[in-house]
Amino acid sequence: MPFLNTACAIALGLALAAASVRAHEGGNDAGFGQPGTAKSVQRTLTIVATDAMRFGPSAFTVRAGQTLRLHIVNDGKLAHEFVLGTDADIAAHAKMMRAMPDMAHADASAVRVAPGQAADIVWKFSMPGRFVYGCLLAGHFEAGMKGVVTVVREP
Repeated sequence: MPFLNTACAIALGLALAAASVRAHEGGNDAGFGQPGTAKSVQRTLTIVATDAMRFGPSAFTVRAGQTLRLHIVNDGKLAHEFVLGTDADIAAHAKMMRAMPDMAHADASAVRVAPGQAADIVWKFSMPGRFVYGCLLAGHFEAGMKGVVTVVREP
């Protein structure tokens, strides 16, 4: 079994490295954006994670091309995470989390936040569409800890 865990960890590391390379080259596995830079932030949105297994807000809208600082605040006594992506991204990440629940994030669109702490994600939303975010720690997403991002075309 240790071999299987090591193989999974290596595969995950390679996948994250590939996603990171694509992100730095201007693309992203998610297909709707890429990591932004602090100097390009156009607004900051605070998202609060609670032990009631909810995010506040549970939905927000952004214009395509806009860069946001997502300030994730863990208002609870449990660890939470914030993972941003497509439905397929979230499903794939949830599967990995079931296999490796203590997995550390090394991705620009995901962060784990300790109780009482906060973390930021700076993200440039580039493609119109409906995307999701959630906490994929065991049972959290299933209990309702998720939200929707609607990216609209620039006027």
